[in-house]
Amino acid sequence: MSSTSDHLAQLKEQRDFLLNSLRDLESELNHGDIDDQDFESLRKDYVSRAAAVIKQIENLNSESQSANTNLVPEKRNLTRTLVTVSLVVLVAVAAGWFVAQQSGQRLAGDSLAGSIEDSTATILSRARATNFVDPKAAIELYTQVLEVDPDNVEALTYRAWLLVLISRSAGDEVRQLAFASASSDLERAIGLDPNYADAHCFLGIARFRLGNDAMGAKEQLSICAEKNPPAEVKGFVDSIVAEVDAALDK
Repeated sequence: MSSTSDHLAQLKEQRDFLLNSLRDLESELNHGDIDDQDFESLRKDYVSRAAAVIKQIENLNSESQSANTNLVPEKRNLTRTLVTVSLVVLVAVAAGWFVAQQSGQRLAGDSLAGSIEDSTATILSRARATNFVDPKAAIELYTQVLEVDPDNVEALTYRAWLLVLISRSAGDEVRQLAFASASSDLERAIGLDPNYADAHCFLGIARFRLGNDAMGAKEQLSICAEKNPPAEVKGFVDSIVAEVDAALDK
């Protein structure tokens, strides 16, 4: 077996270990075997490490394919790899892993460091305007806000929501990482402001779409409805409630 194959096998073992650790961590929390603070600390660590490993695996797979064929990889495979790596980087950013520590790949929009002169309000305004035009850039902007103001409920909530939206079509590994990272942000937002309807709404959707947890989704969506969310957020919720109820009735 070549050194590249050996390295790839080791990386896959690390990936599987970290993803299994994330599942075990959720189980420990549900059974009361770990407190919230340790859970959040370990989850962030596992997510960031798994994101780094998956990114390395994708890069090695791409390089290996090029070396074996002596040709540029097929467009479909290359596009899939780039999309996966991009999503992994976004998950890692949300988990606190700095892109600059890796291969130097940058996301769309401003740098993570941002402009010190930009006020939080200004960056939030730019993020709102960018939300559904360029979600990747919006995630960066919300991350800039959180570097200055880690307790900003809006930035925590909408960074998580965008991550949920763009990861829905990704593979299981990336979806699992995205769910762990988004859940962490949303639960933190709820802890900071339990009356912020948006966070409850989006956590409910994330639990259903990415976590396959209809019961947990129903709980949060019910709280969301009680908190009278904005019309645009209510639209997202209304479109999924029937699906959640149908899943619970099975």
